Amino acid sequence: MAPWRPRSPEGPRILLTRRKFLKSASLTAAGTFGFAGYGFSNALDLPGVRQRRFDLPNLPLEWEGLRILQISDVHAGPYMDAERMTRMRDMAHSLNPDLIVFTGDQMDRRDSDADLFVQGFSGISAPMGVWGILGNHDHFIDPKRSEWALEAAGIQPLVNSAVTFERSGASLALIGIEDLQARDGREPDFSVLEKYPKSFRICLCHQPQGWHQAAAAGAHLTLSGHTHGGQIALTGRNLNVARFSTRYVAGPYRRKEAFLYVSRGVGVGAVPVRVGAPPEIDFLTLRSAAASKSVAA
Repeated sequence: MAPWRPRSPEGPRILLTRRKFLKSASLTAAGTFGFAGYGFSNALDLPGVRQRRFDLPNLPLEWEGLRILQISDVHAGPYMDAERMTRMRDMAHSLNPDLIVFTGDQMDRRDSDADLFVQGFSGISAPMGVWGILGNHDHFIDPKRSEWALEAAGIQPLVNSAVTFERSGASLALIGIEDLQARDGREPDFSVLEKYPKSFRICLCHQPQGWHQAAAAGAHLTLSGHTHGGQIALTGRNLNVARFSTRYVAGPYRRKEAFLYVSRGVGVGAVPVRVGAPPEIDFLTLRSAAASKSVAA
Protein backbone atom coordinates (compact mmCIF):
# COMPACT_ATOMS: atom_id res chain seq x y z
CA MET A 1 0.00 0.00 0.00
CA ALA A 2 1.42 3.37 -0.98
CA PRO A 3 2.41 5.67 1.92
CA TRP A 4 0.03 8.47 2.72
CA ARG A 5 1.32 12.05 2.73
CA PRO A 6 -0.62 14.69 4.66
CA ARG A 7 -1.77 18.04 3.35
CA SER A 8 -2.63 21.19 5.23
CA PRO A 9 -6.27 20.98 6.40
CA GLU A 10 -8.76 23.49 5.03
CA GLY A 11 -12.43 22.93 5.83
CA PRO A 12 -14.87 24.51 3.40
CA ARG A 13 -16.58 27.60 4.77
CA ILE A 14 -20.03 26.61 3.52
CA LEU A 15 -19.94 23.29 5.35
CA LEU A 16 -18.78 24.89 8.59
CA THR A 17 -21.54 27.48 8.41
CA ARG A 18 -24.13 24.76 7.88
CA ARG A 19 -22.67 22.70 10.74
CA LYS A 20 -22.94 25.66 13.15
CA PHE A 21 -26.54 26.19 12.09
CA LEU A 22 -27.45 22.54 12.63
CA LYS A 23 -25.67 22.55 15.98
CA SER A 24 -27.66 25.56 17.14
CA ALA A 25 -30.95 24.14 15.89
CA SER A 26 -30.34 20.72 17.44
CA LEU A 27 -29.33 22.05 20.83
CA THR A 28 -32.28 24.44 20.88
CA ALA A 29 -34.71 21.62 20.11
CA ALA A 30 -33.13 19.27 22.63
CA GLY A 31 -33.15 21.91 25.35
CA THR A 32 -36.67 23.11 24.62
CA PHE A 33 -38.20 19.66 24.83
CA GLY A 34 -36.05 18.42 27.69
CA PHE A 35 -34.51 15.59 25.67
CA ALA A 36 -30.81 16.42 26.02
CA GLY A 37 -29.93 13.64 28.47
CA TYR A 38 -32.03 11.05 26.67
CA GLY A 39 -30.72 12.18 23.30
CA PHE A 40 -27.09 11.93 24.38
CA SER A 41 -27.60 8.36 25.59
CA ASN A 42 -29.44 7.48 22.37
CA ALA A 43 -26.59 8.89 20.28
CA LEU A 44 -24.06 6.63 21.97
CA ASP A 45 -26.14 3.43 21.78
CA LEU A 46 -25.29 0.57 19.46
CA PRO A 47 -27.35 0.91 16.29
CA GLY A 48 -30.51 -1.01 15.68
CA VAL A 49 -30.97 -3.04 12.52
CA ARG A 50 -33.53 -1.55 10.15
CA GLN A 51 -34.76 -4.11 7.63
CA ARG A 52 -36.16 -3.02 4.27
CA ARG A 53 -37.34 -4.91 1.22
CA PHE A 54 -37.24 -3.35 -2.22
CA ASP A 55 -39.42 -4.69 -5.05
CA LEU A 56 -37.44 -3.52 -8.05
CA PRO A 57 -38.92 -3.61 -11.56
CA ASN A 58 -35.54 -3.85 -13.29
CA LEU A 59 -33.81 -6.35 -11.00
CA PRO A 60 -32.97 -9.54 -12.94
CA LEU A 61 -34.39 -12.76 -11.51
CA GLU A 62 -30.83 -13.99 -11.03
CA TRP A 63 -30.30 -11.33 -8.35
CA GLU A 64 -33.53 -12.06 -6.49
CA GLY A 65 -32.98 -11.95 -2.72
CA LEU A 66 -29.64 -10.11 -2.74
CA ARG A 67 -28.88 -8.95 0.82
CA ILE A 68 -27.00 -5.68 1.27
CA LEU A 69 -25.91 -4.27 4.61
CA GLN A 70 -25.46 -0.49 4.58
CA ILE A 71 -23.35 1.24 7.22
CA SER A 72 -23.31 5.02 7.01
CA ASP A 73 -21.94 8.07 8.83
CA VAL A 74 -19.75 6.29 11.35
CA HIS A 75 -17.92 9.52 12.28
CA ALA A 76 -15.01 7.76 13.98
CA GLY A 77 -13.80 10.28 16.51
CA PRO A 78 -14.68 11.76 19.91
CA TYR A 79 -18.14 10.15 20.06
CA MET A 80 -17.31 6.89 18.25
CA ASP A 81 -14.54 4.80 19.79
CA ALA A 82 -12.86 1.69 18.42
CA GLU A 83 -14.62 -0.72 20.77
CA ARG A 84 -18.06 0.43 19.66
CA MET A 85 -17.06 0.13 16.00
CA THR A 86 -15.75 -3.39 16.58
CA ARG A 87 -19.10 -4.37 18.07
CA MET A 88 -20.78 -2.97 14.95
CA ARG A 89 -18.44 -5.01 12.79
CA ASP A 90 -19.44 -8.12 14.73
CA MET A 91 -23.12 -7.19 14.34
CA ALA A 92 -22.57 -6.93 10.59
CA HIS A 93 -21.01 -10.39 10.42
CA SER A 94 -23.85 -11.91 12.46
CA LEU A 95 -26.41 -10.74 9.86
CA ASN A 96 -24.70 -12.69 7.04
CA PRO A 97 -25.21 -10.17 4.23
CA ASP A 98 -24.03 -10.90 0.71
CA LEU A 99 -22.50 -7.46 0.39
CA ILE A 100 -21.55 -4.64 2.78
CA VAL A 101 -21.37 -0.97 1.74
CA PHE A 102 -20.16 2.09 3.65
CA THR A 103 -21.83 5.25 2.34
CA GLY A 104 -19.50 7.98 3.56
CA ASP A 105 -18.39 10.02 6.57
CA GLN A 106 -16.39 7.15 8.01
CA MET A 107 -14.15 9.76 9.68
CA ASP A 108 -15.23 12.82 11.64
CA ARG A 109 -12.63 15.54 11.07
CA ARG A 110 -9.20 14.67 12.59
CA ASP A 111 -6.29 12.80 10.99
CA SER A 112 -6.28 10.44 13.98
CA ASP A 113 -9.88 9.43 13.23
CA ALA A 114 -8.59 7.40 10.30
CA ASP A 115 -6.47 5.25 12.63
CA LEU A 116 -9.42 4.88 14.97
CA PHE A 117 -11.65 3.70 12.12
CA VAL A 118 -9.09 1.10 11.03
CA GLN A 119 -8.74 -0.17 14.60
CA GLY A 120 -12.51 -0.55 14.93
CA PHE A 121 -13.50 -2.08 11.58
CA SER A 122 -10.40 -4.02 10.60
CA GLY A 123 -11.31 -7.49 9.41
CA ILE A 124 -14.82 -6.72 8.21
CA SER A 125 -15.81 -9.03 5.35
CA ALA A 126 -18.68 -10.31 3.23
CA PRO A 127 -18.93 -12.91 0.43
CA MET A 128 -19.22 -10.26 -2.31
CA GLY A 129 -16.84 -7.89 -0.60
CA VAL A 130 -17.01 -4.68 1.42
CA TRP A 131 -17.07 -1.42 -0.51
CA GLY A 132 -17.10 2.23 0.47
CA ILE A 133 -17.33 5.83 -0.74
CA LEU A 134 -16.24 9.14 0.77
CA GLY A 135 -18.49 11.72 2.39
CA ASN A 136 -17.98 15.42 3.06
CA HIS A 137 -16.38 14.75 6.45
CA ASP A 138 -13.89 12.41 4.81
CA HIS A 139 -12.68 15.49 2.95
CA PHE A 140 -12.13 17.47 6.16
CA ILE A 141 -8.93 15.46 6.34
CA ASP A 142 -6.98 14.49 3.23
CA PRO A 143 -9.31 12.29 1.15
CA LYS A 144 -6.35 10.07 0.27
CA ARG A 145 -5.95 9.34 3.96
CA SER A 146 -9.66 8.56 4.15
CA GLU A 147 -9.23 6.14 1.24
CA TRP A 148 -6.21 4.65 2.99
CA ALA A 149 -8.31 4.02 6.10
CA LEU A 150 -10.92 2.14 4.07
CA GLU A 151 -8.28 -0.06 2.44
CA ALA A 152 -6.47 -0.68 5.72
CA ALA A 153 -9.73 -1.91 7.29
CA GLY A 154 -10.39 -4.27 4.36
CA ILE A 155 -12.88 -2.02 2.53
CA GLN A 156 -12.42 -1.30 -1.17
CA PRO A 157 -12.91 2.40 -2.05
CA LEU A 158 -15.17 3.22 -4.98
CA VAL A 159 -14.53 6.82 -6.00
CA ASN A 160 -16.08 7.51 -9.41
CA SER A 161 -15.51 3.85 -10.12
CA ALA A 162 -17.42 0.59 -10.21
CA VAL A 163 -17.26 -3.14 -9.66
CA THR A 164 -19.45 -5.62 -11.52
CA PHE A 165 -20.81 -9.02 -10.53
CA GLU A 166 -22.29 -11.76 -12.71
CA ARG A 167 -24.90 -14.43 -11.98
CA SER A 168 -25.92 -16.74 -14.81
CA GLY A 169 -25.21 -14.01 -17.34
CA ALA A 170 -27.05 -11.25 -15.44
CA SER A 171 -24.84 -8.31 -14.51
CA LEU A 172 -25.02 -6.11 -11.43
CA ALA A 173 -22.85 -2.97 -11.17
CA LEU A 174 -22.00 -1.27 -7.88
CA ILE A 175 -20.93 2.30 -8.62
CA GLY A 176 -19.43 4.71 -6.11
CA ILE A 177 -19.58 8.48 -6.67
CA GLU A 178 -17.21 11.07 -5.20
CA ASP A 179 -18.82 13.41 -2.64
CA LEU A 180 -20.81 16.34 -4.02
CA GLN A 181 -18.67 18.80 -2.03
CA ALA A 182 -15.26 17.37 -2.90
CA ARG A 183 -12.60 19.95 -3.64
CA ASP A 184 -9.01 20.39 -4.88
CA GLY A 185 -9.75 19.01 -8.32
CA ARG A 186 -11.88 16.12 -7.11
CA GLU A 187 -15.54 16.10 -8.13
CA PRO A 188 -18.41 13.65 -8.61
CA ASP A 189 -18.70 11.98 -12.00
CA PHE A 190 -22.15 10.51 -12.54
CA SER A 191 -21.26 9.56 -16.11
CA VAL A 192 -19.61 6.42 -14.69
CA LEU A 193 -23.13 5.02 -14.37
CA GLU A 194 -23.65 5.28 -18.11
CA LYS A 195 -20.82 2.82 -18.78
CA TYR A 196 -22.94 -0.12 -17.57
CA PRO A 197 -26.16 0.08 -19.63
CA LYS A 198 -26.78 -3.69 -19.51
CA SER A 199 -26.31 -3.99 -15.73
CA PHE A 200 -28.64 -3.45 -12.84
CA ARG A 201 -27.00 -0.36 -11.34
CA ILE A 202 -26.66 0.35 -7.61
CA CYS A 203 -25.18 3.78 -6.92
CA LEU A 204 -23.48 4.80 -3.68
CA CYS A 205 -23.76 8.59 -3.26
CA HIS A 206 -23.20 10.03 0.21
CA GLN A 207 -25.54 13.02 -0.10
CA PRO A 208 -29.11 12.16 -1.13
CA GLN A 209 -29.52 15.35 -3.16
CA GLY A 210 -27.34 13.61 -5.76
CA TRP A 211 -30.14 11.11 -6.44
CA HIS A 212 -31.60 13.04 -9.37
CA GLN A 213 -28.26 13.06 -11.20
CA ALA A 214 -27.70 9.39 -10.39
CA ALA A 215 -31.15 8.40 -11.65
CA ALA A 216 -30.75 10.47 -14.80
CA ALA A 217 -27.48 8.62 -15.49
CA GLY A 218 -29.16 5.24 -15.09
CA ALA A 219 -29.07 4.29 -11.40
CA HIS A 220 -31.84 1.88 -10.48
CA LEU A 221 -31.16 2.06 -6.72
CA THR A 222 -29.18 4.79 -4.94
CA LEU A 223 -27.95 4.36 -1.36
CA SER A 224 -27.13 7.50 0.64
CA GLY A 225 -26.59 8.78 4.17
CA HIS A 226 -25.39 12.23 5.28
CA THR A 227 -28.58 13.44 6.98
CA HIS A 228 -28.37 11.34 10.19
CA GLY A 229 -32.16 11.35 9.87
CA GLY A 230 -31.89 14.91 11.18
CA GLN A 231 -30.65 13.67 14.61
CA ILE A 232 -33.57 15.70 16.00
CA ALA A 233 -36.77 14.35 14.42
CA LEU A 234 -39.76 15.18 16.57
CA THR A 235 -42.44 14.18 14.08
CA GLY A 236 -40.67 11.91 11.64
CA ARG A 237 -39.84 13.61 8.36
CA ASN A 238 -41.86 16.78 8.99
CA LEU A 239 -40.30 18.64 11.95
CA ASN A 240 -36.73 17.64 11.23
CA VAL A 241 -33.43 19.54 11.17
CA ALA A 242 -32.32 17.73 7.99
CA ARG A 243 -35.17 19.28 6.00
CA PHE A 244 -33.24 22.57 5.99
CA SER A 245 -30.82 21.00 3.52
CA THR A 246 -32.73 18.24 1.70
CA ARG A 247 -36.21 16.83 1.19
CA TYR A 248 -34.76 13.31 1.45
CA VAL A 249 -34.37 12.86 5.20
CA ALA A 250 -34.47 9.11 5.87
CA GLY A 251 -35.86 5.89 4.50
CA PRO A 252 -37.06 4.93 1.00
CA TYR A 253 -38.12 7.19 -1.85
CA ARG A 254 -39.24 6.38 -5.39
CA ARG A 255 -39.57 8.23 -8.68
CA LYS A 256 -40.99 6.02 -11.40
CA GLU A 257 -38.50 3.11 -11.61
CA ALA A 258 -35.67 4.83 -9.71
CA PHE A 259 -35.30 4.18 -5.96
CA LEU A 260 -33.43 5.98 -3.19
CA TYR A 261 -32.69 4.81 0.33
CA VAL A 262 -31.31 7.22 2.95
CA SER A 263 -29.78 5.72 6.08
CA ARG A 264 -29.94 7.53 9.42
CA GLY A 265 -26.41 6.25 10.02
CA VAL A 266 -24.69 5.16 13.20
CA GLY A 267 -22.68 8.15 14.40
CA VAL A 268 -23.03 11.85 15.15
CA GLY A 269 -21.13 14.95 14.15
CA ALA A 270 -20.52 18.01 16.32
CA VAL A 271 -23.70 17.47 18.37
CA PRO A 272 -23.83 14.13 20.28
CA VAL A 273 -27.63 14.06 20.46
CA ARG A 274 -30.22 11.89 18.69
CA VAL A 275 -33.93 12.25 19.40
CA GLY A 276 -36.43 10.48 17.16
CA ALA A 277 -33.64 9.42 14.81
CA PRO A 278 -31.89 6.49 16.50
CA PRO A 279 -28.66 5.10 15.05
CA GLU A 280 -29.15 2.29 12.57
CA ILE A 281 -27.48 -0.09 10.19
CA ASP A 282 -29.67 -1.05 7.27
CA PHE A 283 -30.30 -4.59 6.05
CA LEU A 284 -31.72 -4.28 2.55
CA THR A 285 -33.18 -7.22 0.63
CA LEU A 286 -33.66 -6.78 -3.10
CA ARG A 287 -36.63 -8.48 -4.72
CA SER A 288 -37.33 -8.82 -8.41
CA ALA A 289 -40.76 -7.63 -9.50
CA ALA A 290 -40.74 -10.49 -12.01
CA ALA A 291 -40.29 -12.96 -9.16
CA SER A 292 -43.20 -11.42 -7.25
CA LYS A 293 -45.45 -11.77 -10.31
CA SER A 294 -44.51 -15.42 -10.83
CA VAL A 295 -45.29 -16.22 -7.18
CA ALA A 296 -48.66 -14.42 -7.45
CA ALA A 297 -49.49 -16.38 -10.60
